Amino acid sequence: MPTAVDVLIVGAGVTGCSIAASLSRDELRVVVVERRHDIVDETSKSNTGVMDCGWECEPGTLESDLIRSSSPQWEEIAERLDVPWDRCGGISLARTDAEAAQVDEIVSRAHANGVASVRKVVGNAAVREIAPFVGEGILAAAEVPDEGIIDSIRLTLGYAELAARNGVQFRMNSPVVSAETRNRRIQLVHTPSETFAPRLVVNAAGLGADTVSRLLGGEDFRIWPRRGEYLLVDREFGRSINKIVTQLPNSHTRGVMVVPTTHGSLLLGPTAEDEEDKSDRSTHRDVLRRVLEECATLVPSVVEAPVIKTFAGLRPASEVNYRVGLSEGVDNLIQACGIRSTGVSASPAMGEHVRELIGDAGVSGPPARGALDRIPHRLRLSEVADPAEMAANPLGCTVVCACEKVTALEIHDALTAPIPARSVAGVAKRTRATWGRCQGSACLSGVTFLTSLHLDGEAWEVPMSEPGATLGVARAGHA
Repeated sequence: MPTAVDVLIVGAGVTGCSIAASLSRDELRVVVVERRHDIVDETSKSNTGVMDCGWECEPGTLESDLIRSSSPQWEEIAERLDVPWDRCGGISLARTDAEAAQVDEIVSRAHANGVASVRKVVGNAAVREIAPFVGEGILAAAEVPDEGIIDSIRLTLGYAELAARNGVQFRMNSPVVSAETRNRRIQLVHTPSETFAPRLVVNAAGLGADTVSRLLGGEDFRIWPRRGEYLLVDREFGRSINKIVTQLPNSHTRGVMVVPTTHGSLLLGPTAEDEEDKSDRSTHRDVLRRVLEECATLVPSVVEAPVIKTFAGLRPASEVNYRVGLSEGVDNLIQACGIRSTGVSASPAMGEHVRELIGDAGVSGPPARGALDRIPHRLRLSEVADPAEMAANPLGCTVVCACEKVTALEIHDALTAPIPARSVAGVAKRTRATWGRCQGSACLSGVTFLTSLHLDGEAWEVPMSEPGATLGVARAGHA
C-alpha cells in the first residue's frame, strides 16, 4: 500500500532540510527522500561556508530577497541549531586600475540591495590597515562587514535533526525512480523500496532536480554541474587570516577566494568550470596550481601555506537561477531548485518561503503541539571551555582523533543521533574525525572500530561512504 503523506520532499541537502525544518512546526505528515546514504552528502557538503549578506546579488531578485532576509537571523539560528559561525567580515580586492574603477558600482549595488555597511576603501595603505595580510599591489577594495562564515555541514545536520525531532521522516538510499500523474496532479511517487501518495511534492534535488522534474511530469529544464576545486590549508597557517578575501565578483562567479573556516583552517578556491558529468569530483594538478597562484595575488603568503587536502565540489548551474515556485505543469509540485552557491546563505528564509508556497497551494496544518525550535547542544572537546566537562562522561576521556580533538563520546553521539551516521564519512561530517592534518592516518582505525559497534558486521566491513565503498581490506588469510 502507498504511504500517504502531506508533503514529500525530494533531496536532503541544505535546501530540502531547511524546508523540512520549517514544515516541522505544523501538524503535517512530511517525508524526505534522499538518493544517497546520508543527508548533506552532495552539493551542500562541498562549499566555502561563506555566510553571504547579499551585497553582490542582483537587486530585486528572489535570491537577493532571501539572502537579505536570512542574514540578520544567523546569530539566533546558530545558537538554536548548535552551529559554529563567525560574522568575520570580508574584503573584495581590486588589483588593477580597471578593477578599482568598478568598486563604486559594486558598492552602489550593495546599497541598492539594502546592505548599507559596504564601503569603498582606496589606497593600499588603507586596505592593508583593514587586512594586513593582503598584497602590496592592491589598489582599492570593497569592505563587507556583514559577511561571515558558517559550518554548512553542521547547519544542514541541524535543520535535519530539528525536523526529525519534530516528526519528519527521512528515507535514505531512496531515489525517485518513477511517478504517476493524472489531471495535472502527482498521484504516486515510487522509490526502489516504497511508494508514496503525496498531497504535494517539493523538488529540492539539487544536481538531479532536472531529472526529478521530468519524472514528476514537471518542467523540462537542464541542470549542469559547475565544478569548483579547492585546497584546504592547515589551521597553523589558517589562523593568520581573519577575513574572507575575494576578487571582485562578476555575473558568473566571485572567483577564487581565501576563506577562513569555523575550525581555524583555510580554504583556497573554488574554480568555476561548467561540466557534463554530475559525478566527476576529480581534481587536477594544473587547476589547483592556478588556484594557488590566483589566491597569492590576494594574499601572497599562501604560496607557503601547508596544504593538507584537495577536493572538488559540484554546484548546480541552470539557465534560471532560483527556480522556486509552483510548477507550471503540475498543480501539486513546487520546484525549489537551480539554487547556486548561495543556497546556504538563503536557507533560513528559503524554508519559510517554501512553507508559505505550500500553504498557498492548499496544504497546511495547525501548529504542532510541543514542536521544538532548537536541538540539544552536544559536548565537543574542541569547543568546550573546560575539558573536565567532557571528561565527566567515560567516553569523553578517550580522544580518538587528535588532530580535530574528537572523543569517543562525540563519535557515539554521531552514531546514535536522530539521523545517525552510517559510514565513516557520516561520522566525519558530524565530528570532523579523519578530516584533520593527518587526514585519518592516525585515527581511521579507531573511528572505524567505534562505527562498527553500531552497524552490522566487522570493522573492516564498515562503509567509507556509500554502501559497498569499504576500506578495501579483508580478514587476514582471506583472498
